[in-house]
Amino acid sequence: MISYTLRRTTRWRLTSSIALAATLTLTGCASTGGGTAKPAEPAISPTATSQPVGLLPAAEGTTTYPVTLTTWAGETTLQQRPERIAVVGLNPNTDALQALGVTPVYTLTDEPAAPWRDQAWLRKVEKVDTATRRDPINFEGIAAAKPDLIVAVGALEGKPDFEKLTAIAPVLDTREESEISWQDLQRLVGQTLDLGAAADKLVTAAEQTITEVAGAHPEFAGKTITIANDYGPQYGLSYYTIAGTFTEDVMSKLGFTPNPHAKKFVDEDVVSDENLGLLDADILVVTYVSDEVRKAREAKPLFKAVKAVTESRYVPLTLVKDDSTKLVNSAGQQVDNATWVLRAGASATSLPWAVKAVADQWLAGAKLS
Repeated sequence: MISYTLRRTTRWRLTSSIALAATLTLTGCASTGGGTAKPAEPAISPTATSQPVGLLPAAEGTTTYPVTLTTWAGETTLQQRPERIAVVGLNPNTDALQALGVTPVYTLTDEPAAPWRDQAWLRKVEKVDTATRRDPINFEGIAAAKPDLIVAVGALEGKPDFEKLTAIAPVLDTREESEISWQDLQRLVGQTLDLGAAADKLVTAAEQTITEVAGAHPEFAGKTITIANDYGPQYGLSYYTIAGTFTEDVMSKLGFTPNPHAKKFVDEDVVSDENLGLLDADILVVTYVSDEVRKAREAKPLFKAVKAVTESRYVPLTLVKDDSTKLVNSAGQQVDNATWVLRAGASATSLPWAVKAVADQWLAGAKLS
C-alpha cells in the first residue's frame, strides 16, 4: 500500500528531483498551445479579465514569454506573464503560490486542513472551492474564475482532464509521469511566474530551517528512527521511513542514520504481524487513526516484544477525534499532526513547520538508546 503520491493516481512519489528544463521550455515563438487533442469546449480568453491589484509580486524580468509548458499529457503555450491563476491538486501546489506571495483566483478547500496556511492570504482568494483533492476536478468552477494559467501539478488523472483544462487556460504540470521534489515544484512555479529568484530563496530558507532544527537536536545524530502509521484493520500498519523515500531523507537531514530495516519495505510498506520486529529502531514512532486502533496494536504480543517498545523508546501518537490537525501523545498532550506532510504534503511552506513539530513536539522527552 505504498502511497507517497501527490496525485489521485500513483504516478508521483516524492523521492527524487527532475530537471526543470525538461518541463518548462522557454521559447520565442508566438504559437498557441492546447495539447494534441481538440479541446472539448471553447477556450476562455486569458485577456477576458484584468489583473486585480496585488495578485502577483513584481516580475523579476528573467523569464521570457511566450513559454511552452511541456507536460506528460501535451503542451500549452503561455503567451505572457499570467495574471489570474487557478490551482488544483494537493496542497503543495497552493503552498508554492502562497510562499511566493501570489494570490490565486481559484483554489480548493484544504483537506486535510493545513495548519501552516496563511489564513489572511487565503481570504484574498476569489474562489475557494468547497471541492477537495478527493473530488473530481470542477472544470466549470475553474472556467468561471477566468484564469490564464492553471497550476495542476499532480492533479491530472488522464489526458481527458488535460484537454478539458487546456480548453480553459494553459496548464502547468510535470513533463513525465514521474516524481518531482518539493524543491523543484517551488522552482517550477517560480520560473513560470517570472519569480525564479524568489523561489530559489524560499527553497534555501526551508532547507536552512531543517539544518537549524537538526543543530538544535544533537541527540538525534547517529540514531535510527522508525515512523509508522496504523490505519486500522482495513489498511494495516504502514511503514513511513522506507529506504530511499522522502520521509527517510527528511529524518536523515535531522541527523538520524538510515535504519537497515527500512530496506525491507521498499516493495511493500504494510507491516505484517510476523514482521513487527522490523519496526525496531533507537526510537519508534507510531501514529494511530484512533484510540481503539492504538489499543488493539499495543495488545498484540509480537508488538509488545519489539525492543523499542520493551525499553520504552516507543512514542505513540493518536489522532484527535474531529480534528485532523492534532495528535495526542502518551501524556495526554496535544501535538501538531505532521503525518500528512511526511507522506505527501511537503513544500517550502509546510516542511519547516513539520520538522519542528516532529523534533520539538513528537520527540520531546523521548528516550533514545
